[in-house]
Amino acid sequence: MSSKNFWRYGPWLLLLVAAAAYYPRFIKFPTGMELYPKAASCLMRGEMLQSCDIGFSYPPIFAFLMLPLEPMPLWLRSLVWYLVTIGATIGSFKLSEMIARRAIAIPLSVIELGWLRFLVLLLTLKLVLAVFENQAYDSLVLVVLLCGLAALVTGREVWGGAGLALAAALKATPLIFLPYLLWKRHFVAAAAFIIVFLGASFLPDLFFTPAAAAHGYFVSWLCDVAGASFGVVPHSVPYAFWAGPNIMNHSLHGLVSLNIDETARHALNHAVLYAIDAAFVIVVGALIMLTPRRPESIAIDGSLLLISMLMLSPMTSRSHYIALILPYTALITLGFRDGRTLTLGRAVLAASFILVTLSGNDVVGESVTEWAYRHSSIVLGTLVLLIYFAALVIGRYRHERASGALVEKPAPTSAG
Repeated sequence: MSSKNFWRYGPWLLLLVAAAAYYPRFIKFPTGMELYPKAASCLMRGEMLQSCDIGFSYPPIFAFLMLPLEPMPLWLRSLVWYLVTIGATIGSFKLSEMIARRAIAIPLSVIELGWLRFLVLLLTLKLVLAVFENQAYDSLVLVVLLCGLAALVTGREVWGGAGLALAAALKATPLIFLPYLLWKRHFVAAAAFIIVFLGASFLPDLFFTPAAAAHGYFVSWLCDVAGASFGVVPHSVPYAFWAGPNIMNHSLHGLVSLNIDETARHALNHAVLYAIDAAFVIVVGALIMLTPRRPESIAIDGSLLLISMLMLSPMTSRSHYIALILPYTALITLGFRDGRTLTLGRAVLAASFILVTLSGNDVVGESVTEWAYRHSSIVLGTLVLLIYFAALVIGRYRHERASGALVEKPAPTSAG
């Protein structure tokens, strides 16, 4: 193989070898491939999903999409899901790179592009492996969401809103993108978002009817899971796995509950949590307000909203953090073109790497990992990224304001 062909096909050959080597570990604990098709079977029998299996807290549309896997033997399910997860993960890296590269005027050189890919892989490899270890569906949700953002970058409003909506139907936290679309006046995308979200969410109810429930699958899920997680209905429901101290809950809710007992000091816990949530929303909202309505701003806006999904969710597991692929890619890409923040950027990314990646038990041992999780290292390692985003956003805002270039340039209009 020539040198040119090696650099062209070598990484894909290494990926193929790595995928084949990792597969035995992927199928060793088939938790996901036992749970997801079981929920599809419950759907077919007309049983309530959470009553059928308390571990299935996902929206009904996900159980509906698992119907093709239900009749398969376990080995075939695992193989299919492995290929889906690999494809979604690769797609997430490629789409994140495309979105981030649209945020800079001067294209990356070959060397810069190589460093970008190496650093992003280094920063996110542990998070990617968490998805595979749990047979989670977070990479699938992420690639759908990134398809929506990529469509917005290229001015395809309908497809952008539809992609974000489908991600929100699969996992409720991407609903945070709807107010963003309205605020940035992507009204066509927002309309497509609402239509697709409602259509996808109620799709299972068009084919299946729960036998022992006053409402359909989606409304019941809203009451029993989504509503309970945000305190709309009491936490006495048996699905309140997000309540109480849990070192595996890497969200702001988890951070507060590890320091203030939610059951013994409920009022104080919620007062502190709401104050921290409000402060976080104000900071992120202010940064998004400073970014102009342009295609090149979507890399920053999308990254901030992905971080918000992780922080504001009642329950955020380690596998959910695969969503950091876009924020890391955006920060490194923008850093290549912003020499003023280079030192700060290196310090922030190094701190994030230590808190998010080096706290893993594969590197430092189980006892250190447990200590780090009890002190919410992954949450802190994600929050520190806001410092670099703030420096980039404020620096860009001041530069454009000084040069008189702070004029909004909407994306090319397109219906699809």
